[in-house]
Amino acid sequence: MSTFESWLFGKFGPAEHALASWVRDAVWPETALCCACGRITDGEVLCPACREDLQAQGYVFSWDQAEPAPGVIAWGLRPHAGIHRTLVHRLKYGAEARAAEALASLVLPLPETIAFSPDTVVTWVTMPESRCRSRAIDHGRLLAEAVARQLSLPCRQLLARRDDHAKSQVSLSGTGRKANLKGVFEPLEEISFPVLLVDDVRTTGTTLARCAEALRDGGAQQVTAITVTRAHDGK
Repeated sequence: MSTFESWLFGKFGPAEHALASWVRDAVWPETALCCACGRITDGEVLCPACREDLQAQGYVFSWDQAEPAPGVIAWGLRPHAGIHRTLVHRLKYGAEARAAEALASLVLPLPETIAFSPDTVVTWVTMPESRCRSRAIDHGRLLAEAVARQLSLPCRQLLARRDDHAKSQVSLSGTGRKANLKGVFEPLEEISFPVLLVDDVRTTGTTLARCAEALRDGGAQQVTAITVTRAHDGK
């Protein structure tokens, strides 16, 4: 939530957030405000100060590699801190769709060890519909679509979700995360092509592992994951 919205409404629910956003856009067009800090900007997604902050924290950065499930490589871009964390939170909890483009711009250039064939399909971690409604945004889909545009790859939903009342993974322990997502995901179609799974944060790797299991159940032979940030202890 921007400084303006916080001042106007404080910490209320999604209806008030939506109203605050409408009032904000009526006063200042979306492109007039930085999507990270809410300050007046020059028409760019980020204001000059936030762009400098992004560069100072490493616009060109090293990639982190993990294996959340056997044979599944998960690449993480940056630690979940600083401007990168702010952008994830603005997208995920502030319904700031422009943050998806800012985060996706960090994907390129890819390291030499990462390559995707033209038939690779980008997909995302499907959220419960109730959570999409409460947040007024499907941040996972927006992020995956933005990354797909950066990579010039097709993007579509490949996973269904059985639970509409699952707890958020954020506050759960590693054991709790595994139990919470057991049997939750299932493939929407037969998958005969490589899959790139995009998510916002990798913590323990549980979310990525469960999704990869479902994608393989659907026939996927190759599953790779990219997260735009990674927590210090390892989703």
